Amino acid sequence: MLNVPMHCIELILEQAGIIAITDKYARYTFVNKMWQHDTGISEKEALGKYAHEIIEGSRAIAAITSGKVLTADMFIKKKDGTSLPGVMTYYPIFSGNEVIGCFIYSSFESMEQAFAFSEKLESITAEYEFLKGEMRKRSGVKYSVDDIIGKSDAVKLLKEHIYQAGASNSTVLIEGETGTGKELVAHSIHACSLRNIFPFVKVNCSAIPASLMESEFFGYEEGTFTGAKKGGQKGKFEIAHLGSIFLDEINQMDMTMQPKLLRVLQEKEIERIGSSDSIPIDTRVITASNASLREMIRRNQFRSDLYYRLNIINIVIPPLRSRREDIPLLVDNMIEKISNKVGREIDGISNKAIEYLKYRDWPGNIRELQNAIEKAMNVSRKSNLSLEDFKKFESYESFNPEKLVGMEDISMTNENDSTLMNKKNTIEKSTILDVLEMCEYNKSKAAKKLGISRTLLYQKLRKYNIEIEEVM
Repeated sequence: MLNVPMHCIELILEQAGIIAITDKYARYTFVNKMWQHDTGISEKEALGKYAHEIIEGSRAIAAITSGKVLTADMFIKKKDGTSLPGVMTYYPIFSGNEVIGCFIYSSFESMEQAFAFSEKLESITAEYEFLKGEMRKRSGVKYSVDDIIGKSDAVKLLKEHIYQAGASNSTVLIEGETGTGKELVAHSIHACSLRNIFPFVKVNCSAIPASLMESEFFGYEEGTFTGAKKGGQKGKFEIAHLGSIFLDEINQMDMTMQPKLLRVLQEKEIERIGSSDSIPIDTRVITASNASLREMIRRNQFRSDLYYRLNIINIVIPPLRSRREDIPLLVDNMIEKISNKVGREIDGISNKAIEYLKYRDWPGNIRELQNAIEKAMNVSRKSNLSLEDFKKFESYESFNPEKLVGMEDISMTNENDSTLMNKKNTIEKSTILDVLEMCEYNKSKAAKKLGISRTLLYQKLRKYNIEIEEVM
């Protein structure tokens, strides 16, 4: 190994162009002065942040996950939203066989070279972006990671898992309760993958009768059955060739269809009904379930071998009750979107109404929250949603009384608000301590029992000054 003084290495990094380094989670650990100057983002703002959150189009997580050198097809996005021309190259950093980070640098020695290159490619880039946009529209993908609202740890982790899944071609199993946004996640995985200009085909397994499922999936030849189209018909897998197929509610798939799907996953080919010819396909399979497939396997309602083929990458979407801190952001976004639909100009929502929404159980998750917001907007006679608007159609039975005592008196005067919060905090602390004791002070088990993330549990421990000795 060369014995190079550290100050020489630092000098090289500062003069070699735009350079950044991340850890194995794609969080910045170093950005040189040129990177800071050209992006307008300071070292303090960048360090510890995920590359894809700071720079739009960053492929750092993809390079780390795949272990391959990647060149981005997007220019650098500055903090103010404008673009800097500069094709970025991402080198995974290895320690033995393990990727421990990513080295990012600009392919140009100076920004003058970058601008010259940009001018030469301007017309080509404009045409490419137009064609790519048109292809994405035709692909059928409607959402991206940017459409996932929230800043909680649970949402940040979810987005990280989506980016990792986008960098892979393996099958994905998305699990989550009804209304958590499984389709949104499926679209987002396709949108951030290299398949994003190719078809995204959605199939709702619960909406197709068992007798028609095979023809829907694999297609059929002309004359196969009465009413068959002339020339036959392509199946969903064939239509999704080079793209992704999303099998929603896979738990509803008929048992007779499951071994046929397994064969497609194993052989990468399909046969149309009425034909013995095999058609090779390259289709990425994404599935979703709102029921536990493991439990269904135990009840002999789902094949274990199919489950293992589908569950290569597993993404579990947190329920709304596990990320209550995101509710204000979700509500603001919903009000903005629903305003045009209902023809109302609603400016916002009162603090009491937000507290009301934050302490509901939301068994229907985001879909149920959206329903409640739209109902309130339709009955409101003011420009600001209030608690009274929700009380017109909501029942307090939906609240968990253990989470908030005295909620029926939420319309009380401000003088009593502190008393209400004190009661709520007392019960919350007592509940946490009881659950910790029940779980023998295992924090992971306790967080799961409480329906919150481990990170949120730690925040609660600090909030209520529960000493480490109490929970070890």
